[in-house]
Order: sequence, then structure tokens, then C-alpha cells
Amino acid sequence: MSRATSAGGKPPLYKIVMLGDSGVGKTSLVARLTNPERPLNHDISATMGIEFDTQMLDTEHGKVKAQIWDTAGQERFARVLLPTYFRKAKGVILVYDITNAKSFESLSERWMAQLNDHASSDDLAKLLVGNKSDLEASREVTKEKAEQFCQEYGMDMLETSAKSGQNVLQSFEKLIGIVHNRALAANKSKTGIQGMQQSGNAGSGGPSTVKLEDNKGGEAGGADACGC
Repeated sequence: MSRATSAGGKPPLYKIVMLGDSGVGKTSLVARLTNPERPLNHDISATMGIEFDTQMLDTEHGKVKAQIWDTAGQERFARVLLPTYFRKAKGVILVYDITNAKSFESLSERWMAQLNDHASSDDLAKLLVGNKSDLEASREVTKEKAEQFCQEYGMDMLETSAKSGQNVLQSFEKLIGIVHNRALAANKSKTGIQGMQQSGNAGSGGPSTVKLEDNKGGEAGGADACGC
């Protein structure tokens, strides 16, 4: 059985957040993902707070569940909501509108700063998404500029169209795949360390080879020393 769907077949749940200026299409991307056959509502109103949807997605290691959080792009909302927004998040999709150069500039001027203020950027899997690729004739942001941004901040990118559905599913699956692979690697590393400790215990016939309790004296000292 796949590690991703172990523990009674229940898939792991990961929190993913969407960042970007108001009007770049964050809500439309989520709507296209969760209801791919439904005609896109061109009158989707701006998100006024925080909304989230849950979607099952495929990865190379099995199915996982993504809890996708969408927040208001307006600064007056974002300042208040971002601390809650980032809590326990494992991945972030940074969205800009390829026909709006300002929305792209905001990523480095505003959103990456917010990300670093409220979360550990290195711990989050990140993906850059240039939305509205169906409006190629009105493009203001070149792919080369987007690629330079990705090199600077260490992330991959895709261009999407919430209108046509192009690359929408692929973008979410790409990010959730990175998140899930990191989780599996961390779990494997943790299991390996525990296995080495157990092997050491079996070989010595006694307690942990580290013997943290020697620092404080007694079992209570051991707990304090390891931060449990």
C-alpha cells in the first residue's frame, strides 16, 4: 500500500495558501480546480476575507488532500489576516496576471516580504503561477521575467488560464507533489533516526545511548533536555 494512503487508507491533508493582488484570478483558479466542468463565472466578486476549499489531488505516491486557502488581495484585509492564513501552511502559490505588470511587481515588493514576515519561507514549498495565459495579445509580463523571479526565490513556475482550464490542475498537483515529497522525506528521516536509536538500545541492552538524563539527573531531566 502506498505510504500516502496508509493509516487505514486515509490520505494526508496539507494546507496550501494562495497569494497575489486582488483581481489576478486566485479565486477563479480554485473554482476551476474544484468545479472543472462548470462555466466560469466572470462576475466572481473579490474575496473579502478568507475562504478555503478541499480537493483530492494525485501525486506520484498516491492521493493526498489539499486544503486550499484563498484570501483577499486588498492590503487592508491582508495585514490582519495573514498571520492566521500562514499558520500550519505547507505550500504557497504566488499568482500574478500576465497582462498586469504591477501584479507581478507586487510579488517581490509586497508578497514575498509578507511571506517572510509571517512564515518561514524556506519551509514552504512555493510555485509561481502566471494566470490569464489566454490573453496572450495583452501580455505585459514576459516569461523571461518570471523565470528570473523563480531563480531568485527558488521556485518553479507555470502559466495558467482559469478561463480555459489550461494548467490549472497541473499547477496544484505540482505544488502538492513537492509538499508531499518533503513530508515523506522528513518522515523517512525521522524513522531512520528512531531505528538507529532502537538499534543502539538493543545492542547495549540498556536505555538510550545518548543518556540525556545524565544532564539533569533522573527521567524528568531527560525530558527537559530533549525539549519534550
